[in-house]
Amino acid sequence: MALEFRQAREKAGLPKNLVLYCGRHDFGTRVLKKTGNLKLVMQTMGQVDVQTALKYQHPELDIVRTALNDTAPGVPPAAT
Repeated sequence: MALEFRQAREKAGLPKNLVLYCGRHDFGTRVLKKTGNLKLVMQTMGQVDVQTALKYQHPELDIVRTALNDTAPGVPPAAT
């Protein structure tokens, strides 16, 4: 499969640093981002080591900002 991918990459004129692994990494990253479920990513990709699966978790600053700006139920949000 790697040989076929390289041939297709060359035929399409894509850069050599685009490797087959890029697709796998992108898949894992997208599944984790959409679901937030690391266990699902691990099962889907056949991983047993959490450290390996964590490679697909990229910091999303908007998620952190939203979490920090959320208030407790019944507490009015602070003025911005």
